[in-house]
Amino acid sequence: MLTGLWLGVLLLGATVLRRSLPPLQRLGIPDSIVAGVAGLILGPGLLGILPLDTGTLESIVYHGLAILFIAVSLQSPAQGKGGGGAVSYAFSIPVLALVQAVIGVLVVLGIAMLTGEKTHPGFGLLLPLGFQQGPGQALSLGKAWEATGLVDGSQLGLIIASVGFAWAVLVGVPLVAIGRELGWADDPGRGGERGAQDAAAEAREPSTEVGGLEPLSNQVVGIGTVYLLTYGVVVGLTTALVSKPQIAAMIWGFHFIIGTLLALAIRVPWRRVKSLPTLHDGQLGRVAGLTVDVMTCAALSAVSVKVLSANLLPILVLTGLGGLATLLVVLWVARRAFPVAPFEHAVLLFGTATGTLPMGLALLRLLDPDLKGPSATSAVLGSAGALPLGAALLIVVLPYPVANYPDGFPSAVWVALGMVLVYLAALLIGWWKFGPLQLDRPWLSLWPRDDPEP
Repeated sequence: MLTGLWLGVLLLGATVLRRSLPPLQRLGIPDSIVAGVAGLILGPGLLGILPLDTGTLESIVYHGLAILFIAVSLQSPAQGKGGGGAVSYAFSIPVLALVQAVIGVLVVLGIAMLTGEKTHPGFGLLLPLGFQQGPGQALSLGKAWEATGLVDGSQLGLIIASVGFAWAVLVGVPLVAIGRELGWADDPGRGGERGAQDAAAEAREPSTEVGGLEPLSNQVVGIGTVYLLTYGVVVGLTTALVSKPQIAAMIWGFHFIIGTLLALAIRVPWRRVKSLPTLHDGQLGRVAGLTVDVMTCAALSAVSVKVLSANLLPILVLTGLGGLATLLVVLWVARRAFPVAPFEHAVLLFGTATGTLPMGLALLRLLDPDLKGPSATSAVLGSAGALPLGAALLIVVLPYPVANYPDGFPSAVWVALGMVLVYLAALLIGWWKFGPLQLDRPWLSLWPRDDPEP
């Protein structure tokens, strides 16, 4: 409880600091990140002034990930036409994850070649997890992979995710300024499909029934029910796989995926049964937003400087190459795959691929404060398509080299690299055939001057 209360104080301090310092407000850095950095400095990771319990912080991040995904998945399916932007967004997220996976696998193989020692493949594979999926998933799978030999896996996941946040802020904010200076930014409302209907729907608050639960309590009931079902499924699967502890440990790391699938399966029948608590998209979104704020603050506060210093060089190499590759790929595909508002989509994608979707939207607000443009719509509609397109990476490709460590090292890692490259090629071909991706632009130009072909 004390740790949770101190997280609230840190968030309060970050909000007061931003509102008191206009330059900080103009930077657009989310309060949760400022609070998390303060927690890292003042907490047990560095100065030890605040009595924050690291185990509690890690638990908040672990369970918060499932709560976040369940809350989002219980919302009504997004309506409207996504256009080429939504299709490109759906393809771009798994493509960027695969690019980061290639970097991670190559770094693992490179370290092994230089040192002659076996390097756990999970270290490199935490790059796409930490950058794209955020601290929750990185901690969750990192902790699960500790059973397979990844030392300090949960902390490594948190650290890599935190470095991803740093890339999103320290590179993303200047990227916005440079794009404005070069005239790459479009009118925020150009081509926008978010109308007054969405705003009005979110503005309407549900009323409290006589003798009934408060509307926000209804959302907590729905999320809690799905999470309890998730726990039951995970326990059942791990009990059946008691003879395979490595696979069982990874199932605990994938609890958020099981929760997402259950929420997607339940949300429509739940809304049809009038006697069940009423689910409200706007309030589910608020629960998700609260969870992101608390998770981000807790994740950064939980980072162990000792683990960071012990792995500083490989972490810097891994995240440096991963961040640079992400930036180059985002800029290269933006003009070739997004017919409308390419720079806004580029900023959104870079923030999402280094610091998760909330960070991508935070960067997008620097260009489109009210999220009236098409990029926000692409994110909403495209996220649903990104999950099945990238599911094989999480479920098949990433677990393979981990499950075969150490006996299958390095052959299993080479096989994983081949799978990632084939997977990446298949997605690019599908994006080119079924989406607006154009590959006939000048290949050496990151930002061609001519407009993308229709």
